[in-house]
Amino acid sequence: MPPNLKRWIPAGVLLSAAFTLYLLVPPRSQAIPAFARKYGVKCYACHLIPPALNKNGYMFKRLGYRMPPDEMDGSKPAPKVRDLDSDIKWSLTNSAALVLQGSFTAEKTGGDQPSSNTSFNLDEALLFAGGSIPQTKFSYFTEFKLYEDGETAIEQAILTYTGGRANNSYFGRVGMMHAQEGDGTRAALFFSPFPDPSITLTNTSPINFTLDQHPVGINAGYTWASPYFKQIFGIQAKVTNGVNADGSEILGGSNKNGKDFWLNADYLFGPDGGVTFLTYYGHKYQVQNQGGPDEFTFYPAIRRNGIFGNYYFFDHLDVLGGYLRANDDWKLTADGSTGSYTSNGFRAEVDYFIQRGFPIMARYDRLNQNTTGTGRTHTQLWAVGAQKALTDMGNIILRASYNQERDQDPASGLVTTDKLFRLDLRIMW
Repeated sequence: MPPNLKRWIPAGVLLSAAFTLYLLVPPRSQAIPAFARKYGVKCYACHLIPPALNKNGYMFKRLGYRMPPDEMDGSKPAPKVRDLDSDIKWSLTNSAALVLQGSFTAEKTGGDQPSSNTSFNLDEALLFAGGSIPQTKFSYFTEFKLYEDGETAIEQAILTYTGGRANNSYFGRVGMMHAQEGDGTRAALFFSPFPDPSITLTNTSPINFTLDQHPVGINAGYTWASPYFKQIFGIQAKVTNGVNADGSEILGGSNKNGKDFWLNADYLFGPDGGVTFLTYYGHKYQVQNQGGPDEFTFYPAIRRNGIFGNYYFFDHLDVLGGYLRANDDWKLTADGSTGSYTSNGFRAEVDYFIQRGFPIMARYDRLNQNTTGTGRTHTQLWAVGAQKALTDMGNIILRASYNQERDQDPASGLVTTDKLFRLDLRIMW
């Protein structure tokens, strides 16, 4: 048998199994996520396709996991936040959800140590609990990682107070929060139709910092909406503990003198379009050349500024784009002067929905980086994919994707390449 054919036999077997599953799964399923169960709606009420939020999903989140009212036409005062969903009783099935994802991957990497492999994987098992507390202004949200990359951990644990009215509200949050990402436009979110977030958002700098964090702190925000939610403006700010020298989140006490600051502003308009601006500023202790005779520490500043936008054309085509600027302090040697690491990240994506729950996707990301002592480097990725919801509710999704990535380490200049085909099945109860 030809070697090329042998390599693709596992993929063919999984594709056949997935197609069989598609034929056997009934068009409707009672295994729907908690919020959809609570309100008797489909996942598309808040998502273009899970987990990518639409405008209604944005307002649902900003109102403390309460459904925005349909009757808000401006002719009378909008309902108070605490009165939304006041007639819906709390139940465990309406507040808890389980997400499972498994995949088949075929990967080929290049560089100093090239490799090629195929594997079946359990990508993640996540348990969620969240919702509003009836007759109060409080809501909660927790995410527990049962399994991901061999780890078990709490990802989020948030208590929120939301006041005001449905068109003019404010909130305060405390706890462990997910990521320093944007909030209003899909281009600024880590979650997307692709298996992995945009590298523009998740790129790790030479000082071991990435926006993809779960920091502990406080968060406050304000939201305004015009009649029928045709236009929405939202702003929020966080003050958090930041990260340790190895890039992990500071969850307890810290000897840091200051906290990290994050600001996000959103303007949503039209059928489902928006613009997001975000900025982050912080510090961290950095250990250079750890374990070596020339080990030293310093205290670099971290800066991120970005703008992102998307628009949903003709009820089928979602066009997304964004730019993120990084500017971090950097030192090569203990007796050297402080230089900098800078990057200009660009992302572009188009998702065309053949029908509801069935998009085809294309993405391109590029990071132009410049590090004192190394010079200019760049990293880029392009990807294509498609996914299909196997149930009418949209809670079981089959997805196939292929991406090709060129990574260049901004400190050493070392180049590696990665080609990855992934077929995954995501089930949400």
